[in-house]
Amino acid sequence: MERTVKVKDGQTLIDVAVQEFGAWEAMTAIAYTNGMSMTEVPKAGTVLKLPEGVWNQMMETWCKANGVSPATERDSSGVHMGVFTEEFMEEFE
Repeated sequence: MERTVKVKDGQTLIDVAVQEFGAWEAMTAIAYTNGMSMTEVPKAGTVLKLPEGVWNQMMETWCKANGVSPATERDSSGVHMGVFTEEFMEEFE
């Protein structure tokens, strides 16, 4: 069965990769699977096909167990500032 994920507002491919696979490196496989550029930012509500594979099982499990859905922080101009907002900094320092 094909796995998919619906993109949430503010999510980039890196955010989806961390959410679904626990590692930003999965972003290239997600982009390839969906015929996208690695720099393309999907619109909220877009359904992406997920590739087969395991990148960081421990982080993937933690994200799913804690309901983590990273979204890239934006400033008032819409510029993407980073993968995690300040609320996650303590966990990952």
